[in-house]
Amino acid sequence: MKVLIVDDSKLLQSRLKEAFLRVDENMEIFQVYNCEQAIKVFPSAKPDKVVLDISLPDGSGINLLRLFKKVDPYVKVIMFTNYPTTEFQKSCMKLGADYFLDKSKISSLIEVIA
Repeated sequence: MKVLIVDDSKLLQSRLKEAFLRVDENMEIFQVYNCEQAIKVFPSAKPDKVVLDISLPDGSGINLLRLFKKVDPYVKVIMFTNYPTTEFQKSCMKLGADYFLDKSKISSLIEVIA
């Protein structure tokens, strides 16, 4: 399985990578920290799943969600955010997010990736 993590926190990226590799040591993990990098990596990485933050330093993860689903409607996108409001959740689900998870609940993300 290939997973693309799009989040500006290096600490969170590191924790997620370690947790995912405990689930599947053969998992291929791509890590980017902003929208620009995500747009460059997504087409060549061809991930099965994307872990995507809403708030990125150079733009919105919601816009990336829209783009990723346009490029590959079958990619599973997991919105993983510090902004778990109903408004954001509805917007993301309407645009095709497969999951909408609160960053304070990393264990729920691990279950979705497994």
